[in-house]
Amino acid sequence: KEEINAAKEIAAKLEGKTVVIKAKTGASGKLFGAVTSKEVAAEIKNKLGIEIDRKKMSVADIKNFGEYTAEIKLYQGIAAKITVKVTE
Repeated sequence: KEEINAAKEIAAKLEGKTVVIKAKTGASGKLFGAVTSKEVAAEIKNKLGIEIDRKKMSVADIKNFGEYTAEIKLYQGIAAKITVKVTE
């Protein structure tokens, strides 16, 4: 029960938040490489102070600048959606 309550608390803190990730630009003006769930999890910890297991995050490798939605599964039936904004 404590785990469920903790997961709900974290979900409430994360829901609707936006995480901005600055990425390098390649020669063609496109994203150099890709932004991975590992980088998103690190930025969540850095900005929001919440440690997330990157394996619980469903976000495709981001290969372009823009906004994306990532879903974080915190517990069975408990998830939060955040916006990942990739900028230069």
